[in-house]
Amino acid sequence: MLAATLVASLVAATVSVTADPSPAPAQAAPLPSTFQWSSTGALVAPQQTAPGRTLVSVKDPSVVQVDGQYHVYATTADTNGGWSMTYFGGFTDWSQAGSAQQYHLTRTAIGGGYRAAPQVFYFEPDDQWYLVYQTGLPSFSTLDHPGAPQSASAAQNFMSNHGIADGTSSYVVDYWVACDDVNCFLYFNNDKQEFYRAQTTVAEFPNGFGDVELFMEAPNNSLFEATNVYKVGDTDQYLLIIEAIGSNGARYFRSWTSNRLDANFSEWTPLADTESNPFAGTANVSFPGGTWTSDISHGEMVRTDGNQTMEIDSCNMEYLYQGRNPSSGGDYSQLPYRLGLLTNTNPTPDCGDSGGGGEGGNVASVASSRCLDVPNQSTTNGTQVQIYDCWSGVNQQWTHTAAGELSVYSGGSRKCLDANGGGTSNGTTAIIWSCHGGANQRWNVNSNGSITNAQSGLCLDVSGASTANGALVQLWTCHGGTNQRWTL
Repeated sequence: MLAATLVASLVAATVSVTADPSPAPAQAAPLPSTFQWSSTGALVAPQQTAPGRTLVSVKDPSVVQVDGQYHVYATTADTNGGWSMTYFGGFTDWSQAGSAQQYHLTRTAIGGGYRAAPQVFYFEPDDQWYLVYQTGLPSFSTLDHPGAPQSASAAQNFMSNHGIADGTSSYVVDYWVACDDVNCFLYFNNDKQEFYRAQTTVAEFPNGFGDVELFMEAPNNSLFEATNVYKVGDTDQYLLIIEAIGSNGARYFRSWTSNRLDANFSEWTPLADTESNPFAGTANVSFPGGTWTSDISHGEMVRTDGNQTMEIDSCNMEYLYQGRNPSSGGDYSQLPYRLGLLTNTNPTPDCGDSGGGGEGGNVASVASSRCLDVPNQSTTNGTQVQIYDCWSGVNQQWTHTAAGELSVYSGGSRKCLDANGGGTSNGTTAIIWSCHGGANQRWNVNSNGSITNAQSGLCLDVSGASTANGALVQLWTCHGGTNQRWTL
């Protein structure tokens, strides 16, 4: 019965991983008090497909998932210092993001000129998709669907002016909308590190943003720009993150929490809010593939639902962000920003040992009926996995998580099945390694019994088609053999 249950579980997992990788429903779990993240390399660069423009960067991403597909809107900058926006999407795995075709919004009714810093969301009360961005004023367009950028309407303004009393700000940037059951709030800031908040009711949205208040201010770039506000799953908690500039000039994020979206800034409790203990920055982000950026800058969490509440799952946090080559310099508009993805690696114990979902059990080779096994119950990074007689030991209990990992052990000993060194060639060894969210640690469990690596597409394979105890496991071109099919 256990065998049948696990087989059914693995087949069911195929649907969620290969066809609909939308995040699992948000759990009622708290945020950690300190954060650890693992970053991909630079996933997305600008494609030279913008009419009449040569692009130098892609930045300020906003992301939603619909029907298992990611859709991203972002800012682009060109060699003339011009700013506009682009869309790319329709992919199901972040390893595909860089090759997704970029559609530039100058081709839509949004038109050319200064357009930047998008935020995309679904406003459920009106059954309408919105794209919010800056044009000097807070502007928006409607969309038929986030995957249909060509449907964008002409820009409209939330307000005829910013409502900032001093009138001396040289720029106002980074508009962000978040709503509760009653009200919607519009956040933005100026070049004086003054942060503002406008308010309207859900019933009036997108109109009524006339009530503007100074939300907070901070000296010396300790709060700089890029305000994000999220609802934390099923908890009565909200998360506020704001980009700061550190002592070395690198950008990072600070964070606070509150039990009310309408709370004044003094009512938000610091969470991870220093350069040495940030929400996300060089102090707590690892780069398994090599450090490509010192900046952890303007981006957006991958949300559980694309709607106006901005809800996230604290057990499966991912943050799409902008970074750049640390040796680059010059005018801000010419900095070569690229997009990368952070994955949180230390969810709280309330999330369970799997880091956010999935049921564990033995996984065995069809050819031999021997189980995927970590030799000698080792927890050492780099240990190559093998097949061995099945038993109930923890070194054979594998969990297929909502993030696509195959993890073994639990708590501080938790490890992930890993394509060694991010290898994409035949013979790459299958090892255990500390979980970091990279594509070489994500696995598609397929209905034909094969298990394929998300980065390379290669199959999990018992070397030499061996059926003996201790036969080593590797990656190999998929051929349908029984040494590449797995069950119980």
